[in-house]
Amino acid sequence: MTLGEKLKKIRVEKNFTQEHVAFELGISQKTYSNFENNKTNPSFTQIEQIAAILNARVIDFLTDEKIVFNQNTENGYNNGIVLYQETSHKLYEQFELRIKQLQEENDFLKELIRK
Repeated sequence: MTLGEKLKKIRVEKNFTQEHVAFELGISQKTYSNFENNKTNPSFTQIEQIAAILNARVIDFLTDEKIVFNQNTENGYNNGIVLYQETSHKLYEQFELRIKQLQEENDFLKELIRK
């Protein structure tokens, strides 16, 4: 299953329209449609945002095939990221670690507020 197919599948499961997801991302519906139709690739940041909007995990959008994310630099250059299946496992581990760190930080801040 391609990235676009997964984006559409999860969006439909959550009963969201393309317009809604596009609005939340701050992009046009046409641009989002191009993501789902595999005409263009979202940036990794956009994948993270889409995952948050759809209450999904970034790993849910990864495939067994390679995935190319567009990553535009400040100078307007594209230094795309290509992920392969073996990379996705490492990426998943990194996300799990980051989530754990954020949860610990959140717990610490909550404790400070209570004092």
